[in-house]
Amino acid sequence: MHRVGFYFFISFIWPVLSYRDPGKDMMECVDSGEDLNVCAKQTLEHFRDTMETGVPELQLPILDPIHLKLIDFKFYNLTTEFIDVDLFGFKIFRLKSSNVDKKKRTWDIKLSLPKINAVGMYRLFGTIPPNFDLGLSTGAERFSADSVDVTAKLTIGPKGKKIEVTDLQLSLELDDINLELECLFPRNGACCPKKYLKSCNSILTKTVLRFINRDGKNFVKEFQPEISAKIGVILKDYFNKAIASVESQYLIE
Repeated sequence: MHRVGFYFFISFIWPVLSYRDPGKDMMECVDSGEDLNVCAKQTLEHFRDTMETGVPELQLPILDPIHLKLIDFKFYNLTTEFIDVDLFGFKIFRLKSSNVDKKKRTWDIKLSLPKINAVGMYRLFGTIPPNFDLGLSTGAERFSADSVDVTAKLTIGPKGKKIEVTDLQLSLELDDINLELECLFPRNGACCPKKYLKSCNSILTKTVLRFINRDGKNFVKEFQPEISAKIGVILKDYFNKAIASVESQYLIE
């Protein structure tokens, strides 16, 4: 039993113990005669090894899940706030393209995520067409989306003799979504645990969620800019820590 526990512990911490500085690895790859874009792609692929653990020695945070404190937006006249959201799915990314342009000082990256899942809390209030007031609801939320395309454009500049990401523009493209909200339409501020999604009005809850999920593309249209901006800030910080050791001549002219 103790041996099983030991092996489980080792399997969990091994990615961190064996992880090397990705910036140094990139420079060594280029110095070996490999093309810069091949080395940049290799660096991105290696990120997945520690996305669930982070690397405390390099101050690299966990990226799967990504934690977002607040995502708020409007859908028609309906205000939605997602609070303390954990977003899962980045570790299973598929790298579609990676291109570093030393003259333009840019790094363009395209990924696809087969599926993302999110859990957290929500607050919802306002109206939906034609002019139905939903009141105020709050509770647990679950969100999922399939076939998510991620495009990141990094702008790179010198930081002394090293490198830094000065800007990161992120775009997320989602198609079909599925959103579940618990405790819609509470009664006197309390949920109804034995009913559908703990709602005190199951029929209206199904109607509202059907409206949101059926009109998913428009819902996502309002959702995308906010979540893209929040994740973009996290990824910019991640890249700056991950490639902090790269000397500037490797990535820019």
